[in-house]
Amino acid sequence: MHKILSKVFLGIMLIIFALSNTAQAMPEIFPLDQLKSGMNGKAYTVVDGSGKIEQFNVHIVGVTDDGKGSKRMIMAEASGDVIRRTGGILQGMSGSPIYIDGKLVGALAATLKEMNPYTFFITPIEDMLEMWTLPDPKAQVNHYKIAKVEETAEPEKDTKLEIKSAKTTIHKNKSAEESTEPEEERIEPEEEPEEIEDEPEEETLQEMGAFYLGGFNSDGARFLSQILGLKKLQAAPASTAERGIKFDATLEPGSALGVAIIYGDFSLGATGTVTAVEGKKILAFGHSFTHAGNVNYFMTDASVIGSISGANSTGVKLAGIGHVIGRVNQDRESGVAGILGTFPAVVPVTVTVKDNSLNKEETYNATIAYNENLVPKLSASIAYTALSKMADTLAESTVDIDFNIKTDSIAGGEISRKNMFYNASDVGQVAVLELMQALNLVCSNTKQESNIFGVDVNIAFETERRTASIVSISPDKKKVKPGETVNLTVELQPYRKPTETVIVPYTVPLTARQGNLSLEIHGGALVPVTQALTSAAGIVTADSNRSYEEKINDFLKTGKNNQLVVEIGASNEVKSDKEIRKEIEQAKRAQARLKKEGKTPKKVDNKVDTNYIIDNVMRTTLSVEKV
Repeated sequence: MHKILSKVFLGIMLIIFALSNTAQAMPEIFPLDQLKSGMNGKAYTVVDGSGKIEQFNVHIVGVTDDGKGSKRMIMAEASGDVIRRTGGILQGMSGSPIYIDGKLVGALAATLKEMNPYTFFITPIEDMLEMWTLPDPKAQVNHYKIAKVEETAEPEKDTKLEIKSAKTTIHKNKSAEESTEPEEERIEPEEEPEEIEDEPEEETLQEMGAFYLGGFNSDGARFLSQILGLKKLQAAPASTAERGIKFDATLEPGSALGVAIIYGDFSLGATGTVTAVEGKKILAFGHSFTHAGNVNYFMTDASVIGSISGANSTGVKLAGIGHVIGRVNQDRESGVAGILGTFPAVVPVTVTVKDNSLNKEETYNATIAYNENLVPKLSASIAYTALSKMADTLAESTVDIDFNIKTDSIAGGEISRKNMFYNASDVGQVAVLELMQALNLVCSNTKQESNIFGVDVNIAFETERRTASIVSISPDKKKVKPGETVNLTVELQPYRKPTETVIVPYTVPLTARQGNLSLEIHGGALVPVTQALTSAAGIVTADSNRSYEEKINDFLKTGKNNQLVVEIGASNEVKSDKEIRKEIEQAKRAQARLKKEGKTPKKVDNKVDTNYIIDNVMRTTLSVEKV
């Protein structure tokens, strides 16, 4: 009953907002085919902390059009008091609307690299308007959405960013057009992501935007740029912008605007300028953000801090993203488009990092705009950055990582995994790979899109090498029968510590044939000899044909680095094809006999956890007697 009343109350408030806010109307359009060289107009943007929209002069130089399939651009020059103060056109001015005689020409979008900072290019508004007519299938994804929890808040106040299930949320995103074929979403990789600062030497158009990072340190930014294959990543300056949700936000042409993929203690996005507003629909940037087509991103307001003039190149307008105010649903060559008051599907990520050496702990929270291709990489980047911010060094360190993924993709609704990692140079990059692997599996469902309701990661680290080698194996009996359990005493030599012993029970298979049984004891992460030989021989296993659920279960059963695992090893005997076929037939007869007797081969998990990462393999042999 309380939930119903809450929904009714919020619904009434939203109606009040709609009635009380006068919808913005599109101005008259200045057609591109009527544009002439020498015409003069005005551009509007925010350049300082006052938040005031200011104007500067625009002089049209000409129109570039390379024919069908090319992007039409208008070349122009800027002048006036604002441009003198900023030292020219700045990154962050992208989207600034240009008018001639009160008619909208288009959006400031790019400069020509190495040209003077007063010359720029405009994307025609006719090309941007097409984004309002495109299908929006990603509005229908059934995942967590942002919802208002503080139902008793006053309409004019902001609310906290919190997450509700899509099954109970009252905010429904509607597509601009019906469509059954969603576009593939992508971020365009560069050829050499490791060379982040390199730029091509030839003169090319330089879009007036860049990716901005908030909360990421230098190591985290480097990891993120490499994993996404992105250039133009910039650390955002400290911002005093308020965060949270703003349901009744309004924008006008020239306002600062943010687009984000990650929001919270960590953020990944860009800031620019609003080009046009019609009711709740907006157009901005004049160029792409990730050039991903139909998207599901955060739309935010933005606060400009100030501007920095560039030396012989374009300067930058420093701005930070603020409240979430809507959803960006189109990210095209001509700009971005979005809808105020509707919100993206999201995946909340919580990372808790503990420094065991200093007994210090910190928790980080971030929300990722749902995208199957990006959630695994962004979650891993958030976890890595949280760890690197807490640790003085990730070299020669040991990490215990425990993660839980809440999802409806498998029975039980959760995927949990614990493991231990050591690396001499950067343990963090190694430690987060399993998290990324698990999320990739969740997102690989070919039958339907999987809901991800949350990702919780707990990391404990210490600047100590916790590895160990197996030095001996002593079975408590050498002669065994099928179905019997033998206890293997395994002696470990930890790194620069006294030896320790671990007891590992092993149950002999009921189908084991009479004779020698070779066993391999190794760390969970090491590939056993039999598996390595199979892979090297190019033998195709049934794994490639396993179902979605089976692949996830296989991942969860994979041995851990700190486990001692016992498996049947490869025999030293060289066997003919006839002998191998004979053994297979013997195994089948044994299974048939057990079935007839009502017995089932015991499935024993021959794994034991240790306090160390096991770094080698050792073998022992048992003698299987006839039953």
